[in-house]
Amino acid sequence: MSSIAEIRHHIKAIGETAKITRAMHLIASAKMKKALRAHDQTVQYYSLVRSNMRFILDNAPDDFRSDFYRANGRRACYLVIAGDKGMCGGYNHDVLKLAYKEVQDTRHLNTRLITFGHMATDFFRRKGVLVNESYLTAVQNPTIDHARELAASLCDRYKRDEFDEVFVIFTQMLKGGITKPTRLSLLPITKHTVKAAPMHTPTAGLQFWPSARNVLDSMAQHYVVGVIYSCLVQSFASENRARMTAMESATRNADDMLKKLQLKLNHARQAAITQEINEIIGGNPESFKL
Repeated sequence: MSSIAEIRHHIKAIGETAKITRAMHLIASAKMKKALRAHDQTVQYYSLVRSNMRFILDNAPDDFRSDFYRANGRRACYLVIAGDKGMCGGYNHDVLKLAYKEVQDTRHLNTRLITFGHMATDFFRRKGVLVNESYLTAVQNPTIDHARELAASLCDRYKRDEFDEVFVIFTQMLKGGITKPTRLSLLPITKHTVKAAPMHTPTAGLQFWPSARNVLDSMAQHYVVGVIYSCLVQSFASENRARMTAMESATRNADDMLKKLQLKLNHARQAAITQEINEIIGGNPESFKL
């Protein structure tokens, strides 16, 4: 049986750990609420942009051409969004497992990789996969400015024909707080890409000025900004949801361990008192005479 001092030391250590996990749970909860508010606003913007893209594509002439509307190819660029920190359950593991599987896809002859967060960057470097670009701060405080900067770069490079397809791998926040690692096709922009977007009222004989191509090209970057920002915000909300759940579970486990240790401490103290009484009773009676 452990000594009373060892048990007390163990109780103190677990108690300090429980304080940390409670604090982390509260912080993650506050961040998640903030992220969910941003997510709700982003979903409306994202839905509207996709709806407009679908409207343009559905009403464009069959023979129109655009830098953003072309056949898929075999040169891919992947944007992988994970966290900067751990202690969030299976959040990083699940999304990086999907990302590694997609990046290893043999149908692509050439693959470029852009990572968001320390965990994604370190993961692919350990796997021996070249990381072409890395953004290490955007995931902790996603802003529309980050999305605009990246969208401008991606659209410019896509028009210069550096790659044929762009995918985003992130953790999607679904209804009821459910999270799901997801691969989303970002470029090219096709009717298939936006087929799930809400529809506008059908319009016959619609004309585009100065042309359908110019209208699509001017909308394309707004579309890419909306998609990237939505993915960053959903990943941020999902990460803090996972961390909140993990810290809640860790705190509950610590409380259970403290109860068991307290019971063990009581037994050890009772055993020590019993031993002292037995030693007194079993001692030499002559030693108690005055």
